[in-house]
Amino acid sequence: MEEIRILVIWLKAHVAEVKRDERGFTAVEWLLIALGVIVIAGIAVAAIKAYVTGQTNKLGQP
Repeated sequence: MEEIRILVIWLKAHVAEVKRDERGFTAVEWLLIALGVIVIAGIAVAAIKAYVTGQTNKLGQP
């Protein structure tokens, strides 16, 4: 619950800053968003690979 409150505070601050001097995210924010997406994709690939490997190993056992 604390994380949501912090996120709301950050979003309000970001909106106020954007209205003040620029539009959109900064380069650092885009970098963090891209890294987050890459990490999530990596976790998904690792989970799928582990599942497929486990199922393949089951096929090889008599």
